[in-house]
Amino acid sequence: AKLTATDAAAGDKFGISVAVVGTTVVIGAYLDADGGSESGSVYIFHTSDGGATYNQVAKLTASDAAASDQFGYSVAIDGKTIVAGAPYDDDAGSDSGSVYVFALPAPTDFAETAKLTAADAAATSMFGGSVAIDGNTVIIGATGAGTGGSVYVLRTSDGGVTYDQVAKLMASD
Repeated sequence: AKLTATDAAAGDKFGISVAVVGTTVVIGAYLDADGGSESGSVYIFHTSDGGATYNQVAKLTASDAAASDQFGYSVAIDGKTIVAGAPYDDDAGSDSGSVYVFALPAPTDFAETAKLTAADAAATSMFGGSVAIDGNTVIIGATGAGTGGSVYVLRTSDGGVTYDQVAKLMASD
């Protein structure tokens, strides 16, 4: 199958990031412009015939989408939870970055449940440049944090309403 966005436009960079679980495929388009130039979007596709065909069932954008955030630069999915990075979000300074969490209560019903930022958020951290999820744990890369980049480990104990930072990992050298 070849997957394309229903509203595909030149320069969206559809496919910069991809993730799959079961019959659901998540695809980032970090330069899509629905919320302003380069605000970004994430597309959700579903198959019900073993992968012969896929249908776009949703398009996600950040609740506070803004130009140049690049939402969808990174994506991950586990079970019914999607995480999407916006490393150029500037809530804590230019390019500090954020990660958004979406719950999937039904196959086509998606709700933003949390917006994650680093406890020590700072300009140029690029928090959300990479993301991964496993159960209640979200791992977030921030290539500009510290002196050589950092990885943040966040965990939820309330079903994804809130996430607490449990570790910050940095290379020893």
